[in-house]
Amino acid sequence: MDALASRRSTRVFTPKALRTVSSSQTGSQTGSPTPRTQSPQPRSMQEPMLVTTWDTTMPVVAIGQSQTGELHVLDAQAPISQRHAVVFGMQANDTLVFQGICDICVLKGTVRVYEHESSGQWDRVYSPVSHPLVSLRAQTQTKDEAERDAEAQHMYELWATSHNECEVVVAVRAVDCGLEHLGRVAPAYASLFTGSVAADSEQLVQAIGVPGMTPMRTVNAGVQVLQTPEDWAQALDQASTMPQRLDDEFEPIAPVYAVAGAQGQGKSTFSRMLVNRLVARFGRVFYMETDLGQSEFAAPGALSLTLVSAPVLGPPFTHTGRTEAYHAAYMGVVTPKNDPDRYAACVLRLAQVYRDHVRSERARGSPAVPMVVNTQGWTRGLGLDLLYA
Repeated sequence: MDALASRRSTRVFTPKALRTVSSSQTGSQTGSPTPRTQSPQPRSMQEPMLVTTWDTTMPVVAIGQSQTGELHVLDAQAPISQRHAVVFGMQANDTLVFQGICDICVLKGTVRVYEHESSGQWDRVYSPVSHPLVSLRAQTQTKDEAERDAEAQHMYELWATSHNECEVVVAVRAVDCGLEHLGRVAPAYASLFTGSVAADSEQLVQAIGVPGMTPMRTVNAGVQVLQTPEDWAQALDQASTMPQRLDDEFEPIAPVYAVAGAQGQGKSTFSRMLVNRLVARFGRVFYMETDLGQSEFAAPGALSLTLVSAPVLGPPFTHTGRTEAYHAAYMGVVTPKNDPDRYAACVLRLAQVYRDHVRSERARGSPAVPMVVNTQGWTRGLGLDLLYA
């Protein structure tokens, strides 16, 4: 591997939160990576704490749907099982944490989730308890109001007939996508998306809960909530807003971001957030997966190149929709330690496929498509050589 070591460079994008790791986290100089079965988490909470600041006194409209598909306003005391959706107002910086699956459409203002600014269109959000629970944060309008589809517009009209203006108006719609029934075939996962309602959350659930989505006022010790640390936010701002460089022919160069760090530091979570920021700016993003043990869009044991054209709003097993499997190399193992040369060759092949795509797009006059590279967590010895190779 001497040839690999000689090819090291310094052009690796590493947020501060991912750089600060101890030797106990990274292992010995010659150690090998440990396969992981769960996504790394950005932050854990050691004690119960308040996570939802949305006030139940804010206006809410519960909406039902007839068998013919017509929407109508439900009585406030109607059972949650009858709700097709709820529309509610939020104030700037209000937060809402929930467990479950739902569609979210921001009818006015903006809500940030997974660093995606949701506004005007329906976004499906997945919040299983196996991963940090999703947090929605309301923001005042930061861009032109997006056009709503017919159902969202009808919901907004039902809302507007009986309530005053709010800074942010959000619609949450119940869904039946199949994942919520995972417990029927795998009982161990029965509470993945549905759990018991704590006493301090009962009023919140009654106010804005819909089938399959349970809002939570507080969380117990050991339950994590998705947050964006300040240094992550700074790194995301820098990466997603930096001006594009130009080549010798004054054509924009497609930016490439390599996210590096030790195991358990949040590379996968950070990469999803970065993808969402870049999708908002460029419309499409390539995602190169080089972590054999914890793949985002492909099966474990595979290196892959995926074209993403929609925000990523859940953990890996929930990814569906506007993604295209562009190229992959299957190694059949979860660590490259036994065949590092083949691993390096596969990564270089994916990089070449990406370069070929960029050249063909440029020849057609299409805009450059950036790429995010999620690296493995083996950052010492041979793993470091592979990282820089």
